[in-house]
Amino acid sequence: MSSGNKVLFALFTFGLAVMAQPVAARDVTTELPAELRALLQEEMVQIDAAMKSIHSAMIRGQHQVVQAKGQAIHDSFILEQSMTPEKRKALKAAVPKAFLKLDQQFHQLARQLANSAGARNTAKQQEIFAQMTQACVTCHSRYVDERFDGLKQQ
Repeated sequence: MSSGNKVLFALFTFGLAVMAQPVAARDVTTELPAELRALLQEEMVQIDAAMKSIHSAMIRGQHQVVQAKGQAIHDSFILEQSMTPEKRKALKAAVPKAFLKLDQQFHQLARQLANSAGARNTAKQQEIFAQMTQACVTCHSRYVDERFDGLKQQ
């Protein structure tokens, strides 16, 4: 196994370990200031649309679309947006560290998806897209399950 693959395997294994930890579900967004809550919700809307586009593009072999959408998801990482130090502090204070870790890992997966699309590696794209989907389900079932009744008790 190459060193690059070992690093990816270690990140994936760590991510699964974090995702497997039981956490009581609660809506973390209710504790955010209105402006941050709106920003997070807008990011989720954009990610949802991008994920749908990615799926459609993957099954059509449209690697450039997958690459662009994966990169767009990566770049939408809420902590990387132009936030004031005060807003960043408020976000970190309002949500659990595990929430931030899941978000960070999700955006890292998006970057990996973009890279695999750039390499025209459809099998890797499918693998990473499945991991991204699982990350969405994990986060939603832990932190906003009252909005998604079908994810309660996941």
